[in-house]
Amino acid sequence: MVEHFFRHEAGKMISTLARIFGIEHLNLAEDVVQETLARALQTWPYYGIPRNPSAWITQVAKNLALDLIRREKVFRNKENEIAHLMEQVSADSNTVVAESGENGITDDRLRMMFTCCHPLIPQEMQVALALKTLCGFSPAEIARAFLTSEAAIAKRLTRAKQRIRKARITFEIPAGEQLTDAWTACCNRSTCFSTKVTKLRAGST
Repeated sequence: MVEHFFRHEAGKMISTLARIFGIEHLNLAEDVVQETLARALQTWPYYGIPRNPSAWITQVAKNLALDLIRREKVFRNKENEIAHLMEQVSADSNTVVAESGENGITDDRLRMMFTCCHPLIPQEMQVALALKTLCGFSPAEIARAFLTSEAAIAKRLTRAKQRIRKARITFEIPAGEQLTDAWTACCNRSTCFSTKVTKLRAGST
């Protein structure tokens, strides 16, 4: 139960922080969430699981994120803006209270799925990236599902993130005909994605 909860919360927080930091800083978002979950593992066995675990995770992640933006030079000119966005993160939805986009969709996890399945990212990297960012699986776990080495998966993830930065892929919900094309691409990956998730969950039980 705790492992499943951590994976669920990781997917939500990484997606939200990726939007706030910028998808090009996905590694930093992952670092914040990893440290947040590590603190939960250190604290909860001694003090008990909080009454609202999601709120605890969200608050710690917010504090760590605020500390990070004060340290990182890349955020220096956007510190106030990012801090304001972080303060609006909701523990219930992990989304910022803001007007919805053209499609009326504000779910950051859906934005992450569209990003992972972007046509500029090679297909063999797309599922691995989604399993890492949205489902919270480690490179070692993903490697077992793909019947390959952890090093090979780590390379796929690194190259996928490099492609996002170099191609300047945006973290957004496509509009119009682009939404139809993007949704088709996500659906085409869904069978492979579901198979890998099922295999990974079976392996963790």
